[in-house]
Amino acid sequence: MAHFEHLPLFVKTYEFIKVVYKIVHQFRKEYKYNLGAELQQIAWQVLDEIITTNSLPDSQKKAGIKKISELFDKFKIRFRLAYELRLMTDKKFAFAQQVMAEIGRMIGGWSGWAVSRS
Repeated sequence: MAHFEHLPLFVKTYEFIKVVYKIVHQFRKEYKYNLGAELQQIAWQVLDEIITTNSLPDSQKKAGIKKISELFDKFKIRFRLAYELRLMTDKKFAFAQQVMAEIGRMIGGWSGWAVSRS
């Protein structure tokens, strides 16, 4: 099994998935198994794409990073909906927003690197 602990974006996203699970666990039942499950699924897709893209040659990473960015945008929209439906506290949302902003900056930095390499 490959180890990705040295990749800051992988580590930050993995840690964020744990936060997502804790938040979704507290969703009301009517949202936990649809919106909550979708949040978890998209978060895993982001992490899976990070792993896949990182293993590509540098010249091919640009498309993978774009897909990561698109998936992350989908996640953020659904997460905001969950907040607007009052499925989490303001404090949890604010904390998650900080982490998501950091992950977004990391994705943006990786994207900038990929553009400079092509």
